Amino acid sequence: VFLAFGGIPLLNQFGLVGFTIPVLPQTILYVLSIVGAVFLLWAAISEGMAMMGLPQMIRMATFVMALVLLAIGLIPLLHSMGTIGFTLPELAATIMNALYVITGALLLYGGTQGF
Repeated sequence: VFLAFGGIPLLNQFGLVGFTIPVLPQTILYVLSIVGAVFLLWAAISEGMAMMGLPQMIRMATFVMALVLLAIGLIPLLHSMGTIGFTLPELAATIMNALYVITGALLLYGGTQGF
C-alpha cells in the first residue's frame, strides 16, 4: 500500500506513467502515516536480526523512519483536533511520496526477514 501511494505519484511526476492516484483528504494520509509508523515500530522492535552490520543499520533506519512517520502523522492530526497549538510546516507532496516509498520498502524488507 505504501509503495503504491508513494511510488505511483512519483512515477507520474517524472513522466514514467500516465496515471496517478486521486488526491486523498489530509486526514486519511495522517491516519495512514500513523498506522505505517506503528507497523514500522513493531517491525523494528520484533525483528530477529543480528546486532551488528547491515541488518542492525536497517533495523535502526526502520526505527528512525517510524518515529519520523509518527511525527508527520500525529502532530498535524492533534493540531486539527485542537489538542496541541503547533503544527508542522506543509510538506511537499514529493517528500511525502518518497517517505511512503521508503516506508513500504522497509516493511517489505522486514517481512522477508521473519519476525
